[in-house]
Amino acid sequence: MLRPKRKLIISVHGIRTTGAWQKQIASIVSERGWIYYPLDYGFFPFFFFAVPFLRRQKIEWFRCEFNKIKERYPGVTPSVIAHSNGTYIVSEALWKYPGLKIDKLILCGSIVRQDFTWETIFARKQATSVRNEIGIKDWASKLVRLVGWLDTGPSGQKGFSTRHDRLKEERFAGYSHSSSFGYEHYENYWWPFLEAPIPYEGDAIPPWYSEEPVSPQDAARWSAMTYYHQYVRRVSDAIVNDDIYSKETGDLIKTCGLTVVVPETPGGADKNPRSTFFAKNGMKEGIVGKTDRRSVYYRGEMLFDIPTTLNSLTFLDHRQDEELREAVPEFTNLLRKLIGGAKSNCAELVKVVDQKAFK
Repeated sequence: MLRPKRKLIISVHGIRTTGAWQKQIASIVSERGWIYYPLDYGFFPFFFFAVPFLRRQKIEWFRCEFNKIKERYPGVTPSVIAHSNGTYIVSEALWKYPGLKIDKLILCGSIVRQDFTWETIFARKQATSVRNEIGIKDWASKLVRLVGWLDTGPSGQKGFSTRHDRLKEERFAGYSHSSSFGYEHYENYWWPFLEAPIPYEGDAIPPWYSEEPVSPQDAARWSAMTYYHQYVRRVSDAIVNDDIYSKETGDLIKTCGLTVVVPETPGGADKNPRSTFFAKNGMKEGIVGKTDRRSVYYRGEMLFDIPTTLNSLTFLDHRQDEELREAVPEFTNLLRKLIGGAKSNCAELVKVVDQKAFK
């Protein structure tokens, strides 16, 4: 079954402005449940724009910021809304870096050169569709060629000279350079375009659709079962058979039980927070069985562990660690049920505690 992923919108402003429109649409984007990144490269004076070297520096800036966003949300393909110089920055970044992929692109007040080869962008699957909004009274786009040299053009006032089914152009007789910025325009033109499910050229599934994912709660329950059968039961057997050893000295350790410490979020079971927890509480590392070689920590005669399988929830999709907090009780409840079940032989040896209550 297919379902939409959460959408991500990036916006990029033009010159001689701090992008007030980007703030204006922030609440509207958020109300739709989309992730919003209004990128801001600061106030860019006109004489900076007239210097090709300084103008092209912003292409590298956009690539860097885009990659930061993708690192945070690796499973989400952003759409982009760009105005004026922002249209130049985004289009040139797409052209220069074939690996840079977006979903849809909205251009308003565009200064992209008219002969820009969108066909190549679509063929390389870098964008699913582009909407260019043409303002007949947009004299700023028309005059930009006088100072923007050969890599800019009046596409925001005259449109593109090339045609493509995925390039959508709409003319507005009364629009000037910034006339697209209005609530009624967003509702009537931007959101329907951004919400339309369009796949890349040659693909069948839009980039913001995916297979129905496993819910965090289901994943937590599977993690609990895996942890119980592959770790808890083996450690319990090792306790009964006196098969726990110090990793440092190899000496046999006398133990009386295992305490499973469950973190508040799945990320707490990652390597670094686990190591910090064990060190902070004065625990040493041990080995379960000379042949099994599973790690366990101990203090006195009690063994301790933080279940690493729980951290697998953080790999499900684009959700952040804090958003997965509610799935942790599913893991804890099922693990306790398995330990105390009729088929379990370790109820007397193993207890499960919440990390926040650990002493």
